[in-house]
Amino acid sequence: MHISQKSSIFARKIAFVMKRTLFLIALSAFFMACGGSKSSDEQSASQTETVTNEGSFESECRKVYQQVDVLQRKLADPQQYATQQGVEELQKLDQELTFHYNAAELDSAEYAKARQIDSLIAEAHKSIPYVIQQNVCNTPHALILKPEELLTETQSYPIYLERGDKLMLHIETEKPADIRIYNTNSHQLLKSYVGKKLVKDSISIQFSAVYLVEINPKGRQYANIDIAYKPNSVNRAFETKTVETREVEGQKGDFRVKAIPGIKMKNLFEEPRKFTLRGQLKAAFSGSYRAIVAVPVPQGANDILYSLRISTNEPDRASDGKFHDNMETSYKRIKMLGLPVYESHGGAGIISTLLGENQPKREEDAYINMYVFFNSAQAKKFQDGVDPAKLQYSIDYSTMGTQSCNGRIPSKGYKTIYLGFLNERMRYNNYVWLEAVSAVPNTEYLKTEYIVK
Repeated sequence: MHISQKSSIFARKIAFVMKRTLFLIALSAFFMACGGSKSSDEQSASQTETVTNEGSFESECRKVYQQVDVLQRKLADPQQYATQQGVEELQKLDQELTFHYNAAELDSAEYAKARQIDSLIAEAHKSIPYVIQQNVCNTPHALILKPEELLTETQSYPIYLERGDKLMLHIETEKPADIRIYNTNSHQLLKSYVGKKLVKDSISIQFSAVYLVEINPKGRQYANIDIAYKPNSVNRAFETKTVETREVEGQKGDFRVKAIPGIKMKNLFEEPRKFTLRGQLKAAFSGSYRAIVAVPVPQGANDILYSLRISTNEPDRASDGKFHDNMETSYKRIKMLGLPVYESHGGAGIISTLLGENQPKREEDAYINMYVFFNSAQAKKFQDGVDPAKLQYSIDYSTMGTQSCNGRIPSKGYKTIYLGFLNERMRYNNYVWLEAVSAVPNTEYLKTEYIVK
């Protein structure tokens, strides 16, 4: 549509609204012509008469004139339509605009005047709601206003719009960017603007839904974002609904799903491996102060995660056997944070966080040595009683004098890892519970869920 055509349509709309408001102007002029407007001296002189003749026809006319005067001024003020309180005030003034008289007490001239006032007030009652609606519904109401938004990656802004609303966009970027509008309910692309530095547009909304304004900056840059809407009704203008988002598990192929590197955990023992490490003096008569446990490594596993509980008391605890379930629960909760699955150089990552949340309780007097063997022959020698100092074990992942703990052992390239345990204490037994899970890299999918409030 040409600019001249748009201007013509807009002019006709304004003229129609002006025509609607002429009834108040006519009513006001009518009162002035009939002596409704007086000078301050005349008003002061007539105050006594007004008090003593409060129910008179002239007093009622003056009252209506004052109401019309207030309405005219408020209807002409754009700020009056900006708040719900302002609109309700106009609606209340409209309701209060009434004219009371007793026709039997009026002469013919007064009766004709009264009928004329009635007619003008009736027309005003018809036009005022229309004027309110036109001013409120043709005024943009802000939804997202970010004049200096620094964008480093694709950013999405969810908004709720109803059928009959009009979405108003004014987005300006330093460099060309891609902007797309989606209906999240139907999963449809509503409109796209590719390689634009300025997008200034309005879109008529056909369906009530959550809409997504997506900005891809294609690099680090600032943006001036002004997203507003013109409501479909006066009530809608002051009942703006907000949209909350949350990340939930999705599947490949879901609408706007994100693929993230995750892990799949598998329990390596059906139940905790429980064994006793006798004190070395007692072991001379029965039992052993050493133990070896073979941990199978599933195909594709990068890590073995273990939980080691050491106690001087033999009874089990309710928490025994829950390591895998607890790790799964923690993983589902924190993976939404987007932490890296495999941290570099021992830095903080999702696995460190998982292990940190599931530490077994420690007993100060319960401690042993744990040796990690990647070679079955070395593990066999340890089991046969060879001094560990003469064996090849992993210095990085073996621990001396360890209390209850959990940890991670890299397992890529191995089919079995052997854990050797040794009680250095002479008199006291230690009871050990070992649990282990494997961590296999796995692609997972997250999607955004939108909640309208």
